[in-house]
Amino acid sequence: MPSKSKVNSTHFFSSWMIKKMLQKFLQRSLVFFISFFLFLPAWGIAQTVDTSIRIDISNIRNLIGDVGCLLFNAPEGYPSNHEKAYKIIHSPISSGSAVCEFKEIASGLYAVIVFHDENLNAHMDKNFMGIPKEGYGASNNIRPLMSAPAFADASFMVPKGNATKLKIQMGY
Repeated sequence: MPSKSKVNSTHFFSSWMIKKMLQKFLQRSLVFFISFFLFLPAWGIAQTVDTSIRIDISNIRNLIGDVGCLLFNAPEGYPSNHEKAYKIIHSPISSGSAVCEFKEIASGLYAVIVFHDENLNAHMDKNFMGIPKEGYGASNNIRPLMSAPAFADASFMVPKGNATKLKIQMGY
């Protein structure tokens, strides 16, 4: 049978260990939370939306309808899935051209698709083979012959703090 003093010292040692482990955990947690709240404002600065993208669209064949501009910040859904677009703007046509301006944009990688929405249904109309019936254009003026433009080909970098200007020619 173990002596009473040995049982008490084992109990004391285990409670002492638990206390030390708990103290160390609390110290590390405190350091983490202080660091998190100190650097939180810096993370906010990195995500500021201090720039814009201006798109001048030319070569629009008539004044019917408007021009839809879709801004994508990821390849998913580009170019035709409107629900996956980061931002969407519709702009009026004037003298064969239109302007879309996306404001409060964070720096990063983007791609744009524009389309001449002649029937004002807010979507690019396509025929039974999936070929657009309305005019369209993409950033970098990418226009593949047998497929839709790819995000990688149409993408461009928006630098922090600078307004980005693009020129896109509508094609039919």
